[in-house]
Amino acid sequence: MRENKPEGKALADYPVNTKIKLAALWTSLMFLYIYADYFRLMTPEKLEHMIQLKTPMGPTTPEILMIFSVILIIPALMIFLSIFLKPRLNRWLNMIVAFLYTCISVLIVISGIGDPWQKFFVLFNLIEIVVFVLIIVQAWNWPKTE
Repeated sequence: MRENKPEGKALADYPVNTKIKLAALWTSLMFLYIYADYFRLMTPEKLEHMIQLKTPMGPTTPEILMIFSVILIIPALMIFLSIFLKPRLNRWLNMIVAFLYTCISVLIVISGIGDPWQKFFVLFNLIEIVVFVLIIVQAWNWPKTE
């Protein structure tokens, strides 16, 4: 059954709190990480390298796994921190972390150019860079009180 709606009425567009915007951006980023890594498992020799305990940075060691863990834990925590930190610390932390991760993503893009099996991974990283820039812009433009 179709509802009768008045024509020409604009939809309400409520302002979204900056903390929510930042948390949503970090959440989107985590999904990008998960899917990029999942699809990467389908590239030639990736599973064989994992079975042989090889990483892009050399053999798998407890230290390498700890580094990889920290690299992924930080953006996951940024979802929570973006909601619960006070605005001043929140703003600076978001800008700094997003900038550092942008640098990492740029290096990944540069290293993946030219490898046909890495095209999708480069695409994911380019989108990640866009998300990081949006995080920086949202944090930079944090509304001020009078």
